[in-house]
Amino acid sequence: MNTQRSETIREIADRDYVRPARRKGGRIQIVLGDFKKRLESQGVSPAYPNQISTALESRKFWQQRGLKMRTPLGQARKNETKFEFDFVERVSKTDCAETDNDPLLELMGVLKGAIREGADAFVRELRRDKESGN
Repeated sequence: MNTQRSETIREIADRDYVRPARRKGGRIQIVLGDFKKRLESQGVSPAYPNQISTALESRKFWQQRGLKMRTPLGQARKNETKFEFDFVERVSKTDCAETDNDPLLELMGVLKGAIREGADAFVRELRRDKESGN
């Protein structure tokens, strides 16, 4: 995975979503399809939705900017997928689940996405085998 591209993705998300929301004091909502269009308009290829999503889900993105990720890790990589963040100072204890910092739950979200991607690849392979007569 191209880490320079991931960093560029995070910088654009920070500039275009986080900073304006910080000035206005609102929740950050990034819709994957809209963000891909924005990246493309700025010369970044949107052809890698997994890398775009992973860059936004990464602690490198949200922790360093004082954010709390509100949506689960490992969501489907569809155009309508939303990534929501709150500023840490806005998140109250009643808004947070007791397990927010549980690394096993975070891993579960990542694994769920990996399994989904693997299942999709497996089905494509089965279809290819069926079409070729194997």
